[in-house]
Amino acid sequence: MKKFTGIDILLILFIFALYNNILSQEICLVPQNITKPISIEISGELAKDYVYHITRFDRIQASEGWHTAALYIKKQLNKYGITNVEIEKFKSNGQVKYFTWTPPLGWRAKTGELWMVKPIKKRLASYEKIPTSLVKGSQTADVTGEVIHIIDGTKPEDYKGIDVKGKFILATGYTGNVHREGVIKRGALGVVTYLDRLSRFEYPDLIQYTALWPRLNEKEKTTFGFNISRMDAEIIIRYLSQGEKVILHAKVEGENYESNVEMMSAIIKGTKFPDKEIIIMGHLDHYKPGANDNASGSAGMLEVARTIKKLIDNNILPPPERTLRFLWVTEFNGTVPWLYAHPEVSKKVIAAYNFDMIGEDLFKTNSYFYFTRTPHSLPSFLNDLTENITSYTASLGLTSIRGSRYPFHYRVIEYSGGSDHVLFCDGSIGVPALMLGHPDPYHHTIQDTPDKVDESELKRVCFIGATGMYYMANAGSKEAIDIANLCAARASGRIASDVKKCMLRMKNNIKSEKSLYIAYKEAMNCLKYSFIRENKTILSSLVFSRDDKTNKYIETLAASLQNEKNIWKKRIKNYYSFLAKKSGFNTREITLNEEEKSAQKIVPVRTSVFKTSLSSDYLIEKLGTDVRKMIKINRNVQYEVANFINGKYNILDIRNAVSAEYGPQPLKDILSYIEILKKAGLVQYK
Repeated sequence: MKKFTGIDILLILFIFALYNNILSQEICLVPQNITKPISIEISGELAKDYVYHITRFDRIQASEGWHTAALYIKKQLNKYGITNVEIEKFKSNGQVKYFTWTPPLGWRAKTGELWMVKPIKKRLASYEKIPTSLVKGSQTADVTGEVIHIIDGTKPEDYKGIDVKGKFILATGYTGNVHREGVIKRGALGVVTYLDRLSRFEYPDLIQYTALWPRLNEKEKTTFGFNISRMDAEIIIRYLSQGEKVILHAKVEGENYESNVEMMSAIIKGTKFPDKEIIIMGHLDHYKPGANDNASGSAGMLEVARTIKKLIDNNILPPPERTLRFLWVTEFNGTVPWLYAHPEVSKKVIAAYNFDMIGEDLFKTNSYFYFTRTPHSLPSFLNDLTENITSYTASLGLTSIRGSRYPFHYRVIEYSGGSDHVLFCDGSIGVPALMLGHPDPYHHTIQDTPDKVDESELKRVCFIGATGMYYMANAGSKEAIDIANLCAARASGRIASDVKKCMLRMKNNIKSEKSLYIAYKEAMNCLKYSFIRENKTILSSLVFSRDDKTNKYIETLAASLQNEKNIWKKRIKNYYSFLAKKSGFNTREITLNEEEKSAQKIVPVRTSVFKTSLSSDYLIEKLGTDVRKMIKINRNVQYEVANFINGKYNILDIRNAVSAEYGPQPLKDILSYIEILKKAGLVQYK
């Protein structure tokens, strides 16, 4: 056997790297007469400059700071010739509801300080110096008291045998929930929270951003909260563990008031199909500074708008045929009222990008760019088109003069929530939306500052957004065919990946004849929904078609997947027979058990109140805090269960669809969750 020399190994690695590089250089669907001028005009420097301006405002939801920041962006848009700008207001007082969401009271503050006065004197928090150290929603107070350490503080059982009345609570739970349990229900003076060791352990100095978000009926009992670093929290805990009494003094000047959440949109109107829209959105709200989260997204949207408008005005690019809408949102609590006021969105909007944390310096934040795919309940061409553009962007080596020279490191991840794309992808809205962003250890902390925003990364992500948005705005039959072909080509790889996982699951379940049969049944189920997903993905490109011949081609292309399906079914069945024979088991034909037959008879539908995704607080409001223990499925599965509640799928269909996406889910857990939704008045049975 030949032994490899060091040179041989280096040569192999070089060839492998070269091969990977060739694979990554996928031909971009967007022609160079679009990509080249956009890449030249788009500016990371200008986007970073906008970031600096936006971070000067404490722009939390329903605040004067949000409005002032919006006026700054509006002024810039007007300067660039974009004058069709509108700011919409929606009542926000901690009581009025939009579907299942209750936007918060407004809040303003002048001062806020927290001191440890015994056993040592030490300032722990200052709103003037560190704005996130005073929890948003804190009201005027001037109190001194003993502090008690409670590990989490968000659940009733956390307080068993502990008297917190007239005392400070030191806890790790979300401040608003600790305040509700400890202050409003049990009479504590106020709340002090910190990030525990399980959250970003290597950053002990982080001071998080949180809020109380009190309801209107809680306003009179609302006091205050402070955020401190884990280092300072552990000083307090050390004294307490030694039997020392720790005394704190808090002084706050702040108030909650009835306000409005706002949304600002600007449009570049389409010339042929003005009633069809492509959206780029991003939340403008957040604490000061909130640089990457999400001044970067808001700034990036402004730069995309400027770039496209300038290229149009200079006759380098023609005006878009469909309308381009730029939507600066109040995250969740403003977007839901906006969707409530604009039911036409489902029919008008073809696709959306959500810019949320797009400017991270990859070295300083130890990060990478990613975009999330749509959930399986909403298969879309948008995933493959955006991956195509992102791959092309990586090959361009885009940088800015003041930016980094790091390679463009990116990932495409499965659906994940956490921002406003969730609301658009919801089954009741049905607009495919992707989040473009970066993970960031400094997010939601005072350390999210402009120095961690990179001009080069801003330029790259803005290029992706501008290119995708403009291409979709002008796509016709030719582009529809290109997109459909791209989706079909990638469909085979995704299906093969799904089958691989299923066959591995079969291999790992040969403990008994029953376990192997169940794994085989799940594999066939996964295959079924994989082909449903890919078929719908190809057909989604029809939205750009303008003639019958194109329609026919795309429909035939989607139907051709059926041939591939039969091949995969045979392979899975043969593998099942092989594993069974090898293990000495008998094989079985797939049948429904009694539980499945019963579930097949129940078809749930949403009630009128259940539109867009479900607010995390709504079930607790309706059914109490114990409802959290009753739900046995994770948040992503809950979201998809709701999306598949469409009046067509029965409960077994829903269970099978989410199992194909997230792995086998117990039918009883899916049924139990739907029953909870029914009890809360969100679902009824046909």
